Amino acid sequence: MRIHPKNFIPQPLTAILVDLLAILALVWSWMNLQPSLGVETIIASMPLALGLAVSLFVAGLYPIHITFRIKVYVTTIPTYLAVILLPPPIAALTLGLTTLITEVRAMAKKGNYPSDVATAVGRWVLVTALAGIFAHLVPTNRMEQILLLLGTAVAMYLGDVVTCAFEVAPMSGEPPWRVMMTLLREGTIVEGVQYLLAILGAIAALQEIWSLILLALPTVIVYFAFKNAKEMQDSTSKLLENMADAVDLRDPYTGGHSRRVADLTSKVLHALDASGPEATLIVAAARVHDIGKIGIPDALLKKQEALSLEEWTVMESHTNHGAELLARYPDFSRGMDFVRSHHERWDGKGYPRHLKGLDIPFGARVIAVVDAFDAMTSDRPYRQALTVEQAAQNLLAGRGKQWDPKIVDALIRTLSKQLGRSDIAGPLPLAGFAPAAE
Repeated sequence: MRIHPKNFIPQPLTAILVDLLAILALVWSWMNLQPSLGVETIIASMPLALGLAVSLFVAGLYPIHITFRIKVYVTTIPTYLAVILLPPPIAALTLGLTTLITEVRAMAKKGNYPSDVATAVGRWVLVTALAGIFAHLVPTNRMEQILLLLGTAVAMYLGDVVTCAFEVAPMSGEPPWRVMMTLLREGTIVEGVQYLLAILGAIAALQEIWSLILLALPTVIVYFAFKNAKEMQDSTSKLLENMADAVDLRDPYTGGHSRRVADLTSKVLHALDASGPEATLIVAAARVHDIGKIGIPDALLKKQEALSLEEWTVMESHTNHGAELLARYPDFSRGMDFVRSHHERWDGKGYPRHLKGLDIPFGARVIAVVDAFDAMTSDRPYRQALTVEQAAQNLLAGRGKQWDPKIVDALIRTLSKQLGRSDIAGPLPLAGFAPAAE
């Protein structure tokens, strides 16, 4: 099979570079501890390494979803403890093997490639090996020991953010620096609390190793506290759906619009291999994307003539009104931004903030494409509905201009299956259609 260079970068090239660095760091840390790292030391470390590995594996099964393709795990506490309490090579191997088992187990579900698994394993071996060397410097007094514990936490967190960005970027399609900013913005509090607990646990464990058991309860509390804060609850979803239905019922021409947009958004996300709570949040946002129209006068919503400039200004305000309404529901905080931005354009000519390209939240980009398609294929007072083929042609004409090209492609693939055209190969499978020049 022929591999284009663009498909080789950044994966699996990232995996190769990360794994090479990880091997070098592991060998260096091992050689740096010789001859103190003998067989007896290794055997004595095994029970603790096994216990921390089990904790890592269990914690890795329950992520907290932050954004598309980005999750936070409560694995920081056992990871930090492994770095502090185990010899650096043992800690690195423990993290590497546990990550390998976890990633291989979830490989089919996530749709990851071997290079993705290799990157995940390599980055944790690298971070753990380097942080371990720093953590095992010999302090001369109590204050130096505290500073080493804090410094190790900072080094680990920065290493985690940087390496995670290069792991996630190929999957999300966003540049690494943007992923880093998202991680720092959305994950610092969660990680900071975990590191604080881990440092306290490490101080106690250095005195009495059995005290690690006491960390189990606060770790579980932290997990559920942040999961409830970051992920939407069913009660909020039901309430907002009822409000969205009330908006649709005000206009006979848009009746059922929100439900159709949510349903098709779910199918497009499936075509994009997006699943889990983040996808659920995007679908929920699609369901209520026009909720701000609850504050638009009926005379304007039902007007059959073209809107004046002043009237368009009022109509466009529904995105901000919707976001302000949703701001009252803390567990919908990220979905609020999808609603605010679903009329932004890929070229920056949308509203209300004139965001451009990847600055537009992923969920908003998906909703924008699906919303436009449903609007085009629905009757309006001033025109009849377009056919699916005509609407698809319009989407392709705006591909890379008004809408994210990848999402347009995903919708076209979804439509082709609904039309029974799954026999046509390629990213744009409707016959007779070609992508617009970008």
